[in-house]
Amino acid sequence: MKIKTKFFGEVDIADEQLILFPYGIYGFEDFNRFVLLHDIDYEEENETVFRFLQCADDEHLCFTVMDPDYIEQGYEPKLPESYLKKLGVFGDEDLAYLVIAVINENLEDSTANMQGPIVINSKNKLGAQVILEASEPENARYKIKHKIFAAYKDEELVEEGAAVLC
Repeated sequence: MKIKTKFFGEVDIADEQLILFPYGIYGFEDFNRFVLLHDIDYEEENETVFRFLQCADDEHLCFTVMDPDYIEQGYEPKLPESYLKKLGVFGDEDLAYLVIAVINENLEDSTANMQGPIVINSKNKLGAQVILEASEPENARYKIKHKIFAAYKDEELVEEGAAVLC
């Protein structure tokens, strides 16, 4: 199937690439079909941590996402049992986590929502945005606006031109 995308024009995707969000993503509940995209040509020559969660039904709806392990190694939030059931999961082994990133002109001000991860069951391709319960001790340290580059402040990753989005 062909879909129009925000950053990559029209692309061909296979049905098995679709990730279904039965309840949508907060604020976008009416949109249920997404695909995870990345710039293969760029990645062959450069390292990037960003991917794009593109809505298959609206070319303008696209989230910049990243693996939360780039921000905090060992990201293992405690998910509510109700979400695990909705995703058809009875353990964490089939789960993939992504966090929505907000990239600012000043990269050091960029943030990711570690408290509301995108959770995907990699076996059945069902996804949900989960709001973590702060009352769970494992979740207490995760913030809505967690600085992305705080751990890399003195490294090359935030040097001018080193972090490119597309």
